[in-house]
Amino acid sequence: MTDQDLLDQAIARLKATSVIEYTGEFGAEITTFIPFVFWLKAQGLLKGRRVVTYRGMRPYYYVLDDDEYQEKVDFRQFLPVEERTWPTNSTYTATRQIWHIVPDYRGRYRDGGRLFQRPVMFIQNKFAVEWHEGPINYLPLNALEHLLNSAADRFDIVYSRPREFTRELGFTKDDGVYCEYPDLALVKRYGNVLVLEEFCDQTGLPYNLTKLETLAKAHFFVAVQGGGSHLLACFGNSLMLLLHNRGDEYPHAYAAGPYKYLSTPPPTLLLVQTLDQLVGGIDLLCSVQVQNGVGTLNDAFAPTLDSLRI
Repeated sequence: MTDQDLLDQAIARLKATSVIEYTGEFGAEITTFIPFVFWLKAQGLLKGRRVVTYRGMRPYYYVLDDDEYQEKVDFRQFLPVEERTWPTNSTYTATRQIWHIVPDYRGRYRDGGRLFQRPVMFIQNKFAVEWHEGPINYLPLNALEHLLNSAADRFDIVYSRPREFTRELGFTKDDGVYCEYPDLALVKRYGNVLVLEEFCDQTGLPYNLTKLETLAKAHFFVAVQGGGSHLLACFGNSLMLLLHNRGDEYPHAYAAGPYKYLSTPPPTLLLVQTLDQLVGGIDLLCSVQVQNGVGTLNDAFAPTLDSLRI
């Protein structure tokens, strides 16, 4: 079906059932479904109707009235594109459409939550089974150590890596197998690094709200391919170094898709695919001139920048 067919059917189904429900992984919800819901709200199509999604997602749908939002207890699982019932539904091919209104998470959440004394660098890592093989997209320990050594004196650093927890943090995680990784022992050697998941576990603060409030204060991101990193594209006026080893996001999602339309201006994206490029990108990111928490790239790194920018 064409996007127009999917749009017409989604609206007809919403009017007939008074419900639009999201099923799928977190990344696709951020990049394709939520902008559609914000558009439905702006069009007045959610009055007396409900959006149904997973536990803990309320802060992402801040535009909805309470009676327009409902959570379900289902587990997240991958939903094939051909089974998705909303228009422009694949992160890998999506472009900005008239039925997209992107949330302003920075404007909404920057005044809430924890305060920081220095510019904030947010590191989004993962170490999980991918494509039934094992960990593929992740920050190697030597690169992570180089990043922390380079950034610790200039930034307040927030580190995030999804994993299994001793208790629920109030949200439904993506389906998948997390693997053991000795990154936390490394990270905890640095006194100015906040581990987001442990912070929420210890304080009892809601995970998704705390993450959004933290990201809203950050203008420097280091990330790896995956749904967790798609969210960072919602926070523009920033610099993002992203390691992509494998995944269908390359090149469209980065060059012309959600990483360009989820915020205005979008992050300056430095895409790396080798360890040497990653180390060069770290050196570039940690050399920026910072004013009011926002970075300006040093012209001395122009050749490196030109080779990484996408």
